[in-house]
Amino acid sequence: MALLNELELIERFKKELGLGAGRKFYFLLAGRTGVGKSSTVNSLLGQDMAKIGHYEATTMTVEEYESTINGIKFGLMDTPGLCDDMEEVGNDEKYIQMMRVKVKSVDSLWYVTRLDDTRVTSDEKRGIKILSEAMGPKVWNNGVIVFTFSNNIDPKNYAEALSRRTELLRQEIAKYAPREAAKIPSVAVDNNKPTTPDGKEWLGELFTKVFSQISKEGATPFYIAMAKDLQPKKDDSSVQPQKPRIVLDEKQREEVKKTIDAKMISGLALAGATIGAAFGPVGSAVGGAVGAAIGLVSWLWG
Repeated sequence: MALLNELELIERFKKELGLGAGRKFYFLLAGRTGVGKSSTVNSLLGQDMAKIGHYEATTMTVEEYESTINGIKFGLMDTPGLCDDMEEVGNDEKYIQMMRVKVKSVDSLWYVTRLDDTRVTSDEKRGIKILSEAMGPKVWNNGVIVFTFSNNIDPKNYAEALSRRTELLRQEIAKYAPREAAKIPSVAVDNNKPTTPDGKEWLGELFTKVFSQISKEGATPFYIAMAKDLQPKKDDSSVQPQKPRIVLDEKQREEVKKTIDAKMISGLALAGATIGAAFGPVGSAVGGAVGAAIGLVSWLWG
């Protein structure tokens, strides 16, 4: 009976992947101009999705992009000017209404700011207020705080800076979303270097936190889209598997497995070994992005 239940879980998982391949997921980026929003999302997705700008925003709006990763459609919405001091200040209600009209769905909210800033600026506070009032406090349930320029911090001060900056942002968000703020995770990144000041690669942690926070509806398509980038690659000319683009350590692998179990197929964790036996180490033989997604589960529990 136990084996039958495990096989049923596998079939449910395959069905969920098939359905998920037809869905879209949506990212919403918020933060001051020039903090590295576009560079960071491009780093995670492995393609130039959002344009990179280094100058002052000239208007406060919502810019929309659409693209595909491994055949999975997704949307990216950026908010240039939202957290900047601008001549349009005072028109907050107009911006709130604009966001309500343009942003229909948010699976993952990124609040991006520099780690080497020492405070939450007045314009950032205003941006958090507008975002919270436009989208409602529950949008922060799918939020991640992303700190950029992490290597501008001295390594000996890095842990304290990350902790302090996280607390300051959570305190500000808590003014509008008190229940949600305490659960928002933070990730430190640096788009000019693959590691943070503690010597750890940050891309795996960014993926893990985004996946753990993403909406239940967005979890499966996002998982399918990213599956190929998370598995060791092996070709005919190499005996040893090549390093994947996004490397997960053991702690991150466990968090990803828990997220799969919580947001995709409950109980799948119990069938991990059976999935490995059913599909083998190379799930991509099933074909395409869905096959890679099955292969990723086999690898995670392998």
